[in-house]
Amino acid sequence: MTILADLERARHLVFAANEDAAKDLLLSLVPAIETADRDDWLLEVYAQLGQLYLVRTAYDGTDESVRRIRECLATYGEIRAGRRPDLAPQVTMSDAEVDHMICRYSRRAQFLQTGLAAAHGEHEAAEAALLVLMDDTTDYPDLADEHGRFITFARILCANALCDDDLHVQSVHLWENVIDTIDGTRGGDEFDDYLLVFGATSYGRFCIETGRLPQAEPWLRRAGARAEARGWALGTARTKFERATAAWAVGDRAQAQDLAHESYPAIAEGMRAHDVSRCWLYFGLIALSIDKLDDADERFGHAERHWREIEKPLHIHRILLQRSWVDIFRGDFDAARRRTEEAQELLDSWPRHSWLQYARLHDHIGSIWRADALADPQNAAVKLEKAAELKVPAALAVDSVRHAIADADARMRWATHVSARMLAGAFAVAWESGNTELVSELVEYHSARGTFSAEPDSETVELTGTATATVPLETTDEYALVAAGESSSNGSAGLTRLGPLPPLQMDPNSAPILTRYRTLAAERYGRDVTARGPTWATWP
Repeated sequence: MTILADLERARHLVFAANEDAAKDLLLSLVPAIETADRDDWLLEVYAQLGQLYLVRTAYDGTDESVRRIRECLATYGEIRAGRRPDLAPQVTMSDAEVDHMICRYSRRAQFLQTGLAAAHGEHEAAEAALLVLMDDTTDYPDLADEHGRFITFARILCANALCDDDLHVQSVHLWENVIDTIDGTRGGDEFDDYLLVFGATSYGRFCIETGRLPQAEPWLRRAGARAEARGWALGTARTKFERATAAWAVGDRAQAQDLAHESYPAIAEGMRAHDVSRCWLYFGLIALSIDKLDDADERFGHAERHWREIEKPLHIHRILLQRSWVDIFRGDFDAARRRTEEAQELLDSWPRHSWLQYARLHDHIGSIWRADALADPQNAAVKLEKAAELKVPAALAVDSVRHAIADADARMRWATHVSARMLAGAFAVAWESGNTELVSELVEYHSARGTFSAEPDSETVELTGTATATVPLETTDEYALVAAGESSSNGSAGLTRLGPLPPLQMDPNSAPILTRYRTLAAERYGRDVTARGPTWATWP
């Protein structure tokens, strides 16, 4: 009974994020378990170790735990099948107990395998592993609740991994299931509370990153209250940090700073490298916003170091872009461009890169050329032209999505959270270069509202209240950062659809406007910025 009590105590320590103490306790139990010849207890040790290694990004440890669980279960499977008669006399459990153990820890190993695949960004493998876990219909009523909880746990891990790779749309169906499950828990069971805190905090982050700020706050508050009631310092801190990111998103720097600094000690003590990096990122952003360039660079440097330690190429790409702003404000434009070159190399090597990520990268490089031009009047014209060559096509490509979103609220969110800043940058560089023709063409472009039709179109992007875009699977990534929220649609079939603008012609003696920039957008990003059809004449 002492060993069983210690195994339960280790479980409590894992839920409380005290993995070091849990690991020490679990490892200390192994000699006594081996003496007692209880493989079921040993499997529990491996399962708990694998879980704590997983959350601490010690993936080799998780992999080793899975291997040991499966090797042990394979041996018992051979004994039950009669292929190892030499070992049968050593088994002290009944056949029913062996079958029960094989079922339970096969599921635990499958959960760990799912989490590992998600952590490595192998999303298809994670999805397949999750389906295997879900499809296990072995009938052991006493294991049903545990099975359901590990399915929810695995869904949260898979959804978080998708969001880390900018694949927010693909995570929507997972979040729907997670929220339905944790919303029905009343509290009392420690595992249920752990999943509520972890799931609600993660879902709050998803809502913030997709522009659904009003929906994030209640879940973060609920998760924080449950974590505080349990005395889980890390869980409480993580909810505070996500609230800090929400405050930053609405421009409340003071609130963001207070919450981020309140949350950091527990997050640092929890030693989650990804969470620690995100804290340093926001510390850097706050420092940058008050012109503390040395502090910002140091803090961004800490974030980059942690992300390099856990091999997160996409996050390293992003932090390099952030650090280049420090170079820009210092006037070291060559250093800024070197950082963007490295960032592009990382993006090139990332198998899941999207055209949207490249459009944002090019827009940023254009900002560097723009800043360089403003600091160098002698060569400003050439540098502003380079900036326009980068920023205008990127802005047109990103804004073209706006014309394909049927729901008015969702279209506004895309414009606000994704395309507005890039269009503003395109206007700025055109104005600063003195290119009045480009300015007038951009004004004309922005004044138009897209094409309308009463005919259905399978390529139209419909955004539902669950924040997903019903687009062909191969283009889902393109809309990963759609700012989501409740739809204003009444649920009826759309009587009109929107589409990209046709070519616009401002003068009967000139070609359609922005032709070269639209061509560049199509070549670089594969975006059909201009609709097929007759040219629109924009003069009276």
